[in-house]
Amino acid sequence: MSSSRTYQKRARARAEQETGEAILDAAWSAFSTEPFDRVTLQQIAGESSVTVQTVIRRFGSKEDLFNHLAEREGKRIIAEREVPESGELTTALSVLIQHYERDGDTITNLVNQEHVFEPVREIVAKGRQVHREWVEKQFRNLLENLPEPERKQSLLAAIAATDLSTWKLLRRDYGLKPNEVTAVMKQLLNGIIGGR
Repeated sequence: MSSSRTYQKRARARAEQETGEAILDAAWSAFSTEPFDRVTLQQIAGESSVTVQTVIRRFGSKEDLFNHLAEREGKRIIAEREVPESGELTTALSVLIQHYERDGDTITNLVNQEHVFEPVREIVAKGRQVHREWVEKQFRNLLENLPEPERKQSLLAAIAATDLSTWKLLRRDYGLKPNEVTAVMKQLLNGIIGGR
Protein backbone atom coordinates (compact mmCIF):
# COMPACT_ATOMS: atom_id res chain seq x y z
CA MET A 1 0.00 0.00 0.00
CA SER A 2 1.38 3.42 -0.95
CA SER A 3 2.17 6.00 1.71
CA SER A 4 -0.54 8.36 0.37
CA ARG A 5 -3.18 5.62 0.69
CA THR A 6 -1.98 4.83 4.20
CA TYR A 7 -2.21 8.53 5.08
CA GLN A 8 -5.72 8.80 3.59
CA LYS A 9 -6.85 5.72 5.47
CA ARG A 10 -5.50 7.10 8.75
CA ALA A 11 -7.04 10.50 8.08
CA ARG A 12 -10.45 8.86 7.44
CA ALA A 13 -10.15 6.79 10.60
CA ARG A 14 -9.20 9.90 12.60
CA ALA A 15 -12.14 11.82 11.13
CA GLU A 16 -14.49 8.93 11.97
CA GLN A 17 -13.16 8.87 15.52
CA GLU A 18 -13.62 12.63 15.89
CA THR A 19 -17.16 12.41 14.49
CA GLY A 20 -18.03 9.66 16.95
CA GLU A 21 -16.64 11.66 19.87
CA ALA A 22 -18.53 14.78 18.73
CA ILE A 23 -21.78 12.79 18.67
CA LEU A 24 -21.11 11.36 22.13
CA ASP A 25 -20.20 14.81 23.47
CA ALA A 26 -23.48 16.22 22.12
CA ALA A 27 -25.38 13.29 23.63
CA TRP A 28 -23.68 13.86 27.02
CA SER A 29 -24.69 17.51 26.92
CA ALA A 30 -28.31 16.62 26.08
CA PHE A 31 -28.77 13.73 28.52
CA SER A 32 -27.04 15.76 31.26
CA THR A 33 -29.79 18.34 31.47
CA GLU A 34 -32.93 16.96 29.84
CA PRO A 35 -35.27 14.04 30.51
CA PHE A 36 -34.44 10.94 28.49
CA ASP A 37 -37.69 11.07 26.51
CA ARG A 38 -37.11 14.68 25.40
CA VAL A 39 -33.68 14.05 23.90
CA THR A 40 -33.90 13.36 20.16
CA LEU A 41 -31.42 12.06 17.62
CA GLN A 42 -32.19 15.16 15.55
CA GLN A 43 -31.07 17.35 18.44
CA ILE A 44 -27.85 15.36 18.92
CA ALA A 45 -27.14 15.35 15.20
CA GLY A 46 -27.60 19.11 15.03
CA GLU A 47 -25.32 19.71 18.01
CA SER A 48 -22.60 17.54 16.51
CA SER A 49 -22.98 18.95 12.96
CA VAL A 50 -23.87 15.62 11.36
CA THR A 51 -27.03 14.08 9.94
CA VAL A 52 -29.41 11.85 11.87
CA GLN A 53 -28.43 9.06 9.46
CA THR A 54 -24.81 9.45 10.56
CA VAL A 55 -25.81 9.13 14.21
CA ILE A 56 -27.89 6.02 13.47
CA ARG A 57 -25.15 4.49 11.31
CA ARG A 58 -22.57 5.03 14.05
CA PHE A 59 -24.60 4.19 17.15
CA GLY A 60 -28.04 2.84 16.23
CA SER A 61 -31.12 3.87 18.22
CA LYS A 62 -31.28 6.50 20.95
CA GLU A 63 -31.09 3.72 23.54
CA ASP A 64 -27.99 2.26 21.84
CA LEU A 65 -26.39 5.71 21.73
CA PHE A 66 -27.18 6.21 25.42
CA ASN A 67 -25.53 2.88 26.26
CA HIS A 68 -22.40 3.76 24.24
CA LEU A 69 -22.27 7.09 26.03
CA ALA A 70 -22.69 5.44 29.43
CA GLU A 71 -19.86 3.03 28.65
CA ARG A 72 -17.51 5.86 27.65
CA GLU A 73 -18.37 8.04 30.63
CA GLY A 74 -18.32 5.08 33.02
CA LYS A 75 -14.72 4.29 32.05
CA ARG A 76 -13.75 7.93 32.45
CA ILE A 77 -15.38 8.19 35.87
CA ILE A 78 -13.75 5.00 37.15
CA ALA A 79 -10.35 6.27 35.98
CA GLU A 80 -10.89 9.70 37.53
CA ARG A 81 -11.95 8.19 40.86
CA GLU A 82 -8.78 6.14 41.13
CA VAL A 83 -6.95 6.90 44.38
CA PRO A 84 -3.25 6.11 44.96
CA GLU A 85 -2.69 3.05 47.13
CA SER A 86 -1.07 5.22 49.78
CA GLY A 87 -3.97 7.68 49.71
CA GLU A 88 -5.50 8.63 53.05
CA LEU A 89 -9.15 9.32 53.79
CA THR A 90 -8.81 13.01 52.90
CA THR A 91 -7.22 12.13 49.53
CA ALA A 92 -9.97 9.65 48.70
CA LEU A 93 -12.66 12.18 49.60
CA SER A 94 -10.94 14.90 47.56
CA VAL A 95 -10.97 12.64 44.51
CA LEU A 96 -14.62 11.78 45.12
CA ILE A 97 -15.70 15.41 45.54
CA GLN A 98 -13.87 16.37 42.33
CA HIS A 99 -15.92 13.71 40.54
CA TYR A 100 -19.17 14.98 42.06
CA GLU A 101 -18.30 18.58 41.20
CA ARG A 102 -17.83 17.59 37.56
CA ASP A 103 -20.59 15.02 37.14
CA GLY A 104 -22.87 15.27 40.17
CA ASP A 105 -25.62 17.36 38.58
CA THR A 106 -25.72 15.14 35.50
CA ILE A 107 -25.92 11.97 37.56
CA THR A 108 -28.60 13.54 39.78
CA ASN A 109 -30.62 14.28 36.64
CA LEU A 110 -30.36 10.61 35.65
CA VAL A 111 -31.16 9.33 39.16
CA ASN A 112 -34.33 11.42 39.11
CA GLN A 113 -35.45 9.49 36.01
CA GLU A 114 -34.46 5.95 36.99
CA HIS A 115 -38.00 4.84 37.83
CA VAL A 116 -39.36 6.12 34.52
CA PHE A 117 -36.92 4.95 31.82
CA GLU A 118 -35.43 1.46 31.70
CA PRO A 119 -32.15 2.45 29.98
CA VAL A 120 -31.56 5.06 32.68
CA ARG A 121 -32.44 2.62 35.47
CA GLU A 122 -29.80 0.16 34.25
CA ILE A 123 -27.07 2.80 34.11
CA VAL A 124 -27.94 4.20 37.54
CA ALA A 125 -27.79 0.67 38.99
CA LYS A 126 -24.31 0.21 37.48
CA GLY A 127 -23.27 3.54 38.96
CA ARG A 128 -24.38 2.45 42.42
CA GLN A 129 -22.36 -0.74 42.05
CA VAL A 130 -19.28 1.27 41.00
CA HIS A 131 -19.66 3.48 44.09
CA ARG A 132 -20.05 0.47 46.38
CA GLU A 133 -16.91 -1.13 44.94
CA TRP A 134 -15.04 2.18 45.34
CA VAL A 135 -16.03 2.41 49.01
CA GLU A 136 -15.10 -1.24 49.62
CA LYS A 137 -11.69 -0.63 48.06
CA GLN A 138 -10.95 2.68 49.79
CA PHE A 139 -11.94 1.48 53.26
CA ARG A 140 -11.10 -2.22 53.01
CA ASN A 141 -8.34 -2.03 55.65
CA LEU A 142 -10.76 -0.49 58.10
CA LEU A 143 -13.63 -2.85 57.38
CA GLU A 144 -12.05 -6.23 56.68
CA ASN A 145 -11.42 -7.23 60.31
CA LEU A 146 -14.93 -6.41 61.50
CA PRO A 147 -17.24 -9.34 62.24
CA GLU A 148 -20.42 -9.77 60.24
CA PRO A 149 -22.98 -8.18 60.36
CA GLU A 150 -21.02 -5.19 61.75
CA ARG A 151 -18.85 -5.11 58.64
CA LYS A 152 -21.86 -5.00 56.32
CA GLN A 153 -23.56 -2.32 58.39
CA SER A 154 -20.39 -0.18 58.49
CA LEU A 155 -19.91 -0.61 54.73
CA LEU A 156 -23.47 0.54 54.05
CA ALA A 157 -23.00 3.51 56.39
CA ALA A 158 -19.79 4.48 54.53
CA ILE A 159 -21.59 4.17 51.20
CA ALA A 160 -24.37 6.47 52.44
CA ALA A 161 -21.89 8.97 53.92
CA THR A 162 -20.14 9.34 50.56
CA ASP A 163 -23.13 8.92 48.26
CA LEU A 164 -24.06 11.37 45.52
CA SER A 165 -27.28 12.15 47.40
CA THR A 166 -25.22 13.24 50.42
CA TRP A 167 -23.12 15.51 48.19
CA LYS A 168 -26.29 16.94 46.62
CA LEU A 169 -27.86 17.61 50.03
CA LEU A 170 -24.79 19.36 51.36
CA ARG A 171 -23.62 21.11 48.20
CA ARG A 172 -26.83 22.02 46.36
CA ASP A 173 -29.50 22.07 49.05
CA TYR A 174 -27.43 23.60 51.89
CA GLY A 175 -24.96 25.50 49.70
CA LEU A 176 -21.77 24.23 51.32
CA LYS A 177 -18.46 24.72 49.50
CA PRO A 178 -16.62 21.62 48.21
CA ASN A 179 -14.09 21.68 51.07
CA GLU A 180 -16.95 21.94 53.57
CA VAL A 181 -18.67 18.94 51.98
CA THR A 182 -15.40 17.03 52.28
CA ALA A 183 -15.16 17.96 55.97
CA VAL A 184 -18.71 16.79 56.70
CA MET A 185 -18.21 13.49 54.85
CA LYS A 186 -14.94 12.97 56.72
CA GLN A 187 -16.72 13.57 60.03
CA LEU A 188 -19.43 11.06 59.08
CA LEU A 189 -16.83 8.48 58.07
CA ASN A 190 -14.80 9.02 61.24
CA GLY A 191 -17.95 8.33 63.21
CA ILE A 192 -18.39 5.06 61.34
CA ILE A 193 -14.83 3.77 61.06
CA GLY A 194 -12.61 6.32 62.80
CA GLY A 195 -12.22 4.48 66.06
CA ARG A 196 -11.31 1.16 64.52
